[in-house]
Amino acid sequence: MAVSIHRASDGAVAGTGPRARQLRLPRWRIGQSVIPYASAEVAWTAAVVALFAFGIYLRTLMPSIGFWDTAEAQTVPHTLSIFHPTGFPTYAMLGWLWSQLPIGEVAYRMNLLSAVCLSLAAGLVVLIAAQLMAERHRLLVAVSAGIAGLAFAFADEAWQNAVRADVHALHIFFAALIIWLLLAWGSAERSGAHRPGKWLLIAALVFGISMGNHPLTGLLAVGIAPWLFMVDPGIWRRWRLIAGCAGLLVVGLLTYLYIPIRALTPPEPPLFYARPTTLDRIKYLIFAEQFHGLFDNFQTPLDFFGFKWQKAEDVLGRQFIGPGWLVVAMGAATLAVRRFGAFVFLGLIVVANVFYSMNFQDGDIDRYYLTTVLVAAALLGVAVAFLGATCARAVAEASRRATDIAGRRRMATVAGALVLALAAIFPTASLVTGYERNDKSQDRDADRWVQSVYEALPQDAVIISWWSYSTPLWYHRWVDGDRPDVKIIDERNILDDGYGTIDAAIAAFIGRRPVYVVPTAWEVDRLRLDYDTEDVDTLPGYTALLHIQEPPS
Repeated sequence: MAVSIHRASDGAVAGTGPRARQLRLPRWRIGQSVIPYASAEVAWTAAVVALFAFGIYLRTLMPSIGFWDTAEAQTVPHTLSIFHPTGFPTYAMLGWLWSQLPIGEVAYRMNLLSAVCLSLAAGLVVLIAAQLMAERHRLLVAVSAGIAGLAFAFADEAWQNAVRADVHALHIFFAALIIWLLLAWGSAERSGAHRPGKWLLIAALVFGISMGNHPLTGLLAVGIAPWLFMVDPGIWRRWRLIAGCAGLLVVGLLTYLYIPIRALTPPEPPLFYARPTTLDRIKYLIFAEQFHGLFDNFQTPLDFFGFKWQKAEDVLGRQFIGPGWLVVAMGAATLAVRRFGAFVFLGLIVVANVFYSMNFQDGDIDRYYLTTVLVAAALLGVAVAFLGATCARAVAEASRRATDIAGRRRMATVAGALVLALAAIFPTASLVTGYERNDKSQDRDADRWVQSVYEALPQDAVIISWWSYSTPLWYHRWVDGDRPDVKIIDERNILDDGYGTIDAAIAAFIGRRPVYVVPTAWEVDRLRLDYDTEDVDTLPGYTALLHIQEPPS
């Protein structure tokens, strides 16, 4: 008979004892697992979930460029340029390699990278959820974990980030991988495996590389620190392991060398954010000094807490259908009773993620909650497995005197299967209700907008834009090679190229070249008052260009 690898917090296999053996459910095997600390059934389920999620993502994938950070993530890696703070060097380098694939245009390839990252993250949620379960019925564990993976895959925020290029897609893959590696390390330590520290070493390396992709990874340390001591209270004595982890963490952080190396290597990058050619400018970029004002809330993090929580609740509430968060809470309670250390590990990660996201004043902050959604989906799977096993045992016990052994097993199996079928409603409903909302397969608005702008611009025009509209213009200029005669000045270029203000940029070219502005809502009235302007229509539904006809009076 096979022995489950999932153990209770005291090391004993959950569900043992005379009564548990008497009510044991039938079990199936599907060959040998290739994934450590996961049964073959769980490994296959993870693969199926990842492939199914990828199929849906592929069907709903944005076919071309987008606005805002999407087009930047499609342009910077392929042109080996410099991202906005914090530079995201891991994404830049990996993205460059990925952009060489001979599949569609570059923008499509970068969107495809996000689909791959979120699909793999969904598969890792399956492995994480299975690690947290104590049930011995292998098929029950595999199906419950599969439901968790699909619940994550079709959560609103995960799906949105899977169909367009963005550094957060790679970030959530790394976050899932780090959590799974640390849980595997805990399993290796408890089981007395040979050289269990290798799991911690790999996790440290991935952590460093992930920090090079997005500094949000650093929030995982809030949960990792106590987890190290809960798995091994004497870890502080294992100085070689600690030194090895520190060294590999530094190796991962060396990805940031991309920024000064690229900044100082000719030819100059097409997109050269903050021009990090000096130590001060490198520090300015990597430590996001431009955005320090967004951290003002952290000085008084509890002020307006109700308002902040309402915004967080709005984001998180739409991730799971119906009573999904109630089931997540049941999974958290189950984990707290069975494996308190794992509960603290994941709970602190969630608290840090939500607290940070609530207090960070940025535009599209919803994607910052992805780590919380990932953990919650795994806990949903824990609750489903617990409820399925509990209902099966309850039905078997209730029918103990009424049927024979075979009948009891059949009824228990039916009861467990019914719970799984009901739980499958969560990802199924998310898939059905979210499909139209997240289907970007026909979204070519950014392409159409750029084409309408270029049709309106005369030869040698200057267009002064702001971030959301600059990025698709950059893509068409630096990746597709369109309109090399047009000079694109972004709100950031105004600083980096020495203009200082939008008015100074206008003054530098007015009378010499045709000047057009993509106005922001807060600037348009002032520009119309200060300049003689003409509205030039672009794509219907989008803002008109302002043709600056005369210098200021």
